[in-house]
Amino acid sequence: MALMSSSDGAAPPINVKILRGYGKLLGLADIAHGSRMVALERVGDCEISMFEALAAGLPESPLFWMELFDLRVHASRDSRGCHNMSDAVTTFEDFASQARRLAEPSLCTAVKTAG
Repeated sequence: MALMSSSDGAAPPINVKILRGYGKLLGLADIAHGSRMVALERVGDCEISMFEALAAGLPESPLFWMELFDLRVHASRDSRGCHNMSDAVTTFEDFASQARRLAEPSLCTAVKTAG
């Protein structure tokens, strides 16, 4: 699963990453069992991804879901349904912040290595 990047090597703005991811998600072939998914960005040992909402098309259903997945423990840390671009950008920013905090060395680890 390739992560989104720009051709000049600079990271595109968050809304562009989300739009590209959504376009890619819609272009994937249907999966018989499960949801289509696209990785948007890796932050530390976490990956932010987008996947289709199973009840898509219903008025109250989100357009897609976003997930923060911890690759170290192979578990989802958080997920949210996104109804619009504003929801998606806010969710992406929050997940990236959570991932950066998880990547920081803990105070206990820092004390052990310093002592």
